[in-house]
Amino acid sequence: MLTASQRVLQQLAALLLERAGLKITPDGFHSLRLALSARMPVLGLDEPEHYIQRLTGPGGEEELRSLLPLVTVGHTEFFRDGKQFRALEKRVLPELVSRSRREMRKVSIWSAGCATGEEPYSLAMVLAELGALSLEVDLWATDLNLAAVEAAKQGRFTSRRAISINQDRLTRFFKPVEEGYEALPALRDYIRFDGQNLAVPVFDKVALSSLDLILCRNVIIYFDLPTIRGLMDRFLAALRPGGLLFLGYSESLFKVYDRFEMIEVEGAFVYRRPLNDKSMRVPPLRITPYPGEPDVSVRKRMQPEDVPLTTRLPAVAAPGAPSVTLPAVGASSSPRSVVPGRLPAVSPHSPLPAIAARARVTSELPMVGSVDSARPRITTELPAVDSSPRAPTVEVPAWPTLLPPAERLAMAVRKMAQGDFSAAIAGVQRLLADEPSDLDGLLTLGNLFSLTGRIPEAREAFAQAIQREPLCVEARVFGGVAALQAGELSEARSELGKALFLEPTLAIGHYLLAQVHERTQDHEAARRSYRNAIAQLRFPQRPLAGHYPEMPDSADAISRAARYALAALEEQPLR
Repeated sequence: MLTASQRVLQQLAALLLERAGLKITPDGFHSLRLALSARMPVLGLDEPEHYIQRLTGPGGEEELRSLLPLVTVGHTEFFRDGKQFRALEKRVLPELVSRSRREMRKVSIWSAGCATGEEPYSLAMVLAELGALSLEVDLWATDLNLAAVEAAKQGRFTSRRAISINQDRLTRFFKPVEEGYEALPALRDYIRFDGQNLAVPVFDKVALSSLDLILCRNVIIYFDLPTIRGLMDRFLAALRPGGLLFLGYSESLFKVYDRFEMIEVEGAFVYRRPLNDKSMRVPPLRITPYPGEPDVSVRKRMQPEDVPLTTRLPAVAAPGAPSVTLPAVGASSSPRSVVPGRLPAVSPHSPLPAIAARARVTSELPMVGSVDSARPRITTELPAVDSSPRAPTVEVPAWPTLLPPAERLAMAVRKMAQGDFSAAIAGVQRLLADEPSDLDGLLTLGNLFSLTGRIPEAREAFAQAIQREPLCVEARVFGGVAALQAGELSEARSELGKALFLEPTLAIGHYLLAQVHERTQDHEAARRSYRNAIAQLRFPQRPLAGHYPEMPDSADAISRAARYALAALEEQPLR
């Protein structure tokens, strides 16, 4: 790996903190070395000092943006997201091993965006504990960062990075080395590491309907909407019918992509290619034998059994937040100002549908190896009847926990749209108690706090979102809005500036920054930012994660609001 002095790494960390708000402590300098190893050869540079000069010179901001995803890709850990690994260990992987043995083929798994290898090594440990031999498994682990892939192949991890591996697993699968542990050859034999760009239009190393399981966690948060939809098309085509896709808890396909089914497995919500997906339109993939798979003629004779892990969850209709154009905050031309602590006027919507009295039908798989292992068991769960007397006071209604997080959040958003902020906050807090890493929930909770004047709590929610996803643009945008409402204009300008560094084409960011300039009476800067907001609309605008009831949510809404504010400013003389 590249050798870089402590001084260079400190300079780079300081630059990332200043421009992007990304805090890298000395124990995270490993990720900086990996990122430098990937970017310096692209620019033809040999010395890290020269790369620092490039970052601080002309064109340095664009290069820093290219570096950022490579820095954050190293932020991973073994057995990350306990609910998902519990589902993998208790249900998903045992069933896949059993099924593949019945069909006399290998279990085919893709760890997409594997960084330095913690995820695939975690999977390999679980598979070994289930009794699967390395010859029975094809576990393909890929990443765009070739330096990270090379580091993953070595299987060396510091004691700090191996902290989430229990002692029994450390003893069985690793040997102590200087400053940490090294994976034993028997564990490394389970995994094939490779480079792969997920944004390419064709995966020429993947055959159609060849994979049982894809894990692509905490990767698509860095992609725009068209790239996400194209990637989901390719993942759908690569999975077998009934194959599963695991995304990160902060990632959701809700209102983004609807060709996967969402199912619940051991409390974790995952995506599944429909079992009877006869009408699926697949992208043009080159059909090449997937390494370790039988050829097409053999595969045609060995079709997997259509045994679902569980039936599809019932969908709950939940309209999104209302589309209301946000007037200029605090500007003289604004119809009204947002005052800290004052709730915005929001049009009420129809009440939530009653769902508590509806039975839920599930399909349960028996334990692997049981006599009835090939036959699912259908059960009907009736809702509990509440026989307690009704309290005379109005209480926050119970929020369902069996719905996917995105649908639970949509119910809270409806409460927000109705102006029932107490119920909305309670609903999001219950969601986060079950899913503490849900990024949409954290951002929405922060917005609810800021709208109700609870600015310190809003800051804390946005800080948690940034801790979870260091490059979260929305946390900077909404943090800027909260600061603007609190009258902390310097903080608002800083937060919005970091958001625009991370995503320069974000029109709503320029629009909000213009409002900050208006509040500081810098009308020329406000004009410039409003024009920038309009100019950026030539680029596709992605929907923001999180919910804010009066944020312009379309290109037309942003354009109207910016043009209205700009026209009002143009009538004022330059200062």
